[in-house]
Amino acid sequence: MRLASASQTRRALLRAAGIDFLSTPVSIDEAAIRGSCAADDIAPVDVAVLLAEIKGLAACERIPPAPGQLLLAADQILSLDRVMFGKPADRDQAFAQLQRLQGQTHQLMTAAMIFRDGARIWHHVETSTLQMRVLGDADITAYLDVVGEAAFWGPGSYQVEGAGIHLFSRIDGGHSDILGLPMLPLLAFLRGHGLTIASSETGSAT
Repeated sequence: MRLASASQTRRALLRAAGIDFLSTPVSIDEAAIRGSCAADDIAPVDVAVLLAEIKGLAACERIPPAPGQLLLAADQILSLDRVMFGKPADRDQAFAQLQRLQGQTHQLMTAAMIFRDGARIWHHVETSTLQMRVLGDADITAYLDVVGEAAFWGPGSYQVEGAGIHLFSRIDGGHSDILGLPMLPLLAFLRGHGLTIASSETGSAT
């Protein structure tokens, strides 16, 4: 299988499940796409699907997979009152995101999409709801000091698999969904296409 992502977290999720894959990261202007979609009042969940599709198609064009090979693309959109958040570019943006999110409840949409022979054959979206506790500027500064560049890896600037868990008072959603891949439906799809627990260790999920 091919993965259209450079995300360390997504790679770790697939490896932990015994999925053999090659990474084909692509670069798209996510901020411009989000801005255009916001101007057209496109729902955040649909934006997550659109971004995953654009990434998948770009990866198929960049290095075409072998005939019949599966390619996985994914994306996340964080939404607070229909305002969409992407990955922060720097510490100042991360600080501003956390200031906006603190004390609020937001939604995190995670879309995954499978392509074969350049065509989309499956997609799935999960929406998680997360309530961030009230944070002062000193709390945010301390958190960013601890996590460093990891704050730039995902929308919202938090890492719930690490120190970011301290930022929340309630989380409703699957752990892997929040990390970046809806693993349960993804694995169900792959099993329907021949993946087994034994064969996953040898990389048969191609």
